[in-house]
Amino acid sequence: MNEAVSLKGEPLIVLTRAEYDELIEDAGDAALARDAMSKDAGAPAMPSELVQAVWSGTLHPLAAWRKAVGLSQAELAAKAKLRPATVSDIESGKIDPRLSTLRALAAALGLGIEDIVD
Repeated sequence: MNEAVSLKGEPLIVLTRAEYDELIEDAGDAALARDAMSKDAGAPAMPSELVQAVWSGTLHPLAAWRKAVGLSQAELAAKAKLRPATVSDIESGKIDPRLSTLRALAAALGLGIEDIVD
């Protein structure tokens, strides 16, 4: 980047094509990030330590989201109109839940089904 002066004495900045392209790409990335954040406004967020536990395989996504929103297994089960044992069995990997069960759990958490499955 270089500085220059216009014929009227106004300061100008001169960029190489590569600098300009990088600036445009960064602006596009920022716009995409703002758009994504506005679409997700009000959606639950998961702390990084829970994300890492899910990625490492030590915590089921359902358990991570449940903990992120501050619910016990019994509270989540009640919101989803399920038995607490069902939530426990899903989180521990003992059962593969039905689609209707996943829908109920996702709705109770304010999420999509894809967010709560391995």
